[in-house]
Amino acid sequence: MNYILVDPPEIEKFYPFTLTRPFSELRLFGGTIKEIWEKYLGAEVSYFTKSHLSELYPLKFKRTNINREYGENIFIPSWYLPSPKAQPFKDYFRHPIEPFFKPMLSMDEERLKLDDFEGFSRSMFNRLDSVHKDICGGNDPQFLKPNILTTDSESMMRFSDFTESNINCSNSPFLNDDDGPIIVEKDVTIMEGAMIRGPVHICKGSTIKMGAKIYGPTVIGPYCKIGGEVSNCIFLGYSNKAHEGFLGHSIIGEWCNIGAGTSNSNLKNDYGTVKRWDYSERQFIDYGEQFLGLYMGDHSKCAINTSFNTGTTVGVNCNIFGSGFPRNFIPSFSWGGAQGFKAYDLEKAISVAERVMNRRGVKLTKEYIKMFRSVHDITSKMK
Repeated sequence: MNYILVDPPEIEKFYPFTLTRPFSELRLFGGTIKEIWEKYLGAEVSYFTKSHLSELYPLKFKRTNINREYGENIFIPSWYLPSPKAQPFKDYFRHPIEPFFKPMLSMDEERLKLDDFEGFSRSMFNRLDSVHKDICGGNDPQFLKPNILTTDSESMMRFSDFTESNINCSNSPFLNDDDGPIIVEKDVTIMEGAMIRGPVHICKGSTIKMGAKIYGPTVIGPYCKIGGEVSNCIFLGYSNKAHEGFLGHSIIGEWCNIGAGTSNSNLKNDYGTVKRWDYSERQFIDYGEQFLGLYMGDHSKCAINTSFNTGTTVGVNCNIFGSGFPRNFIPSFSWGGAQGFKAYDLEKAISVAERVMNRRGVKLTKEYIKMFRSVHDITSKMK
């Protein structure tokens, strides 16, 4: 069988993070959605995503015999996670997925469009709003809760079982896994004096700086540098919050940099619910969340001592600086702060991205640049 994870049709609900990646590349406790499915299925999974992402995240489609009752292409809605108790194609896939996908299995790849999944998606979309709360906020996010997929991988282990060959741990950090596991992947450095309270998942290559205070549930993606105080956060990867300052109930994309002393509010002074920007509705929506921090899209950065108000959304490739609170929604490719914003020149943004990625040994490919330009075009129409 050939497995394909399908983006939800209302993908804008998950902007700015799904502007630059398929939904299945969002990171949960235990890995990305794609990694969790691959572990469950024991097979490689590809993507069915928006056209501007398809070169970076290609679809691997097997042509099928139209006379066969079942084809080889199995399409999975990426906003679902596998049930640990279900048996593939018996309990999980056949209902309600099979009735919709069966007639599509003989389609040619050239005729396949994301919009073809609209009817199927609507019948299953009753879970999307709850998943959106889980991934993009919520007092007790389900996406961060450990499950059976988190502790049995060869590349990760509970901290209580670690060995020096798997982790560089200096001078006895303070660790507490009473409320959930502390999962540490290979090549992680935890410096002296760090305090970590699970559940926390630290992915490969990341560094926890001296004296850092990390409260779970938190996921720190690969090759991040984390310092200061962090609570209920997701870092998708390759991002830095290396200095003092508080970050809570927030999601930080890839290739972001949080300046020293930067903090965000995650609770209003009146303890009321927080409105946040909804890209699909083009307005602020109150989803009933009391705790909500900062959402920062890929390649965005802020200067030292930046202050973000409760429920702030920063788009892709923004540069934020200056005193005072910037507004609660900052469109992609913006340059400025509380005193106002101007457009961030696209060519300059590409040049900066290349330098930033090169520092981590990652090449800025022509496919990535093409995606970058497409995101610029898409978001320019949203301003």
